[in-house]
Amino acid sequence: MKKIALVALMAVLCLSAVSAYNPPAGGESLYELSSPSALSGQNSVAGGGIYKIGPESLTVNPALLATEQRVVLNLAYTALFSSNEANASSFGSAMQTGIVIPTKLYIYSVYLNGTFVPFEEMNLRNTLSTKMGMSKSITDKLDVGLGLNAGMAWGADNDWSLSGNLGFLAKPGDVGFMKDFRYGVSVLNLGKNFNSSDIGSDSSVDTSAYPTIASVKAGVAASLFTNDIINLGYSFDITVPGFQNLIFDTGLKFGIKDSFAISVNEKINLVESIRGCNNYIPSVGFNFKFTFDIKNKAPEAESTEEVKENKFASYMESKEWSESEMTVSMAYKNLYQSITAVSTGVDINLGMKDDKPPVIEIMFDDEDEE
Repeated sequence: MKKIALVALMAVLCLSAVSAYNPPAGGESLYELSSPSALSGQNSVAGGGIYKIGPESLTVNPALLATEQRVVLNLAYTALFSSNEANASSFGSAMQTGIVIPTKLYIYSVYLNGTFVPFEEMNLRNTLSTKMGMSKSITDKLDVGLGLNAGMAWGADNDWSLSGNLGFLAKPGDVGFMKDFRYGVSVLNLGKNFNSSDIGSDSSVDTSAYPTIASVKAGVAASLFTNDIINLGYSFDITVPGFQNLIFDTGLKFGIKDSFAISVNEKINLVESIRGCNNYIPSVGFNFKFTFDIKNKAPEAESTEEVKENKFASYMESKEWSESEMTVSMAYKNLYQSITAVSTGVDINLGMKDDKPPVIEIMFDDEDEE
């Protein structure tokens, strides 16, 4: 009898929580608008079908950056367009920049996001947020991470946010036909989040905080087929915002020779679907990665500009950054019936990834031969 009463009480509490759940449309995706990777679903809690990480990985799982070997720089911009004539402005935008700094003990990362969305059907106002993260590999198969969020909002009302994130990433390796299988879990937005906006996804109910406190995110990712030329990856995430909603993300990513990739992703927000906000048109993203080399010119410089170029090239060479990688990305997504997003960005990985194992030489080998 006591067990039945306890279950009934929990059910009542859950129902009361759901009735109070009313973030603005797109509120749970606030940090996904500014990046092509996030907008096209590549930014999954397990690192995506074809593993791709960057400063924006802090928004889904701070543990994702634990194995990064190189300094990573990121810059991205998204233009948002609304066809709703009732809006005072038909244009919005989102942007981000970030950096990843690896050290011997931990991987540190900083991410700055700005979102400026004035639409009635997606009233996210003006927000400016920063995220800081620290991650570490515990073993070859387990990574952990912690993050801190802070932000401010203005527009209909002034507001602020301060919260934390934590997460882990497990890497069992190959599982059956799936290669590079990974699964991750994170708990996001543990603290105060933005809680003031004119319009929620249900205009008849007071708006609740967004993104929702204690959002649990879990997912898997793996390569379904891979060889020396092509790689087909799959990812699937489930997000439970404060145990009051369900959000599903599933995507496929097809890569060619680690240089070009195209991704297709579908996101379904259960509450937004019930309230008639969700759009089922999948997002599409493109990545193109190439290597660039900064050559150091001869030391005899004839002009001031040449001297500056030589100093810059020498500095890059001293850091082993003269040969680096750049990834240019683009994405398209129809967010709702009246809102379209087009995003572009660039990631620079300074230096080349070290894939060669260390060479171990046996000491006194020559003496033994004698």
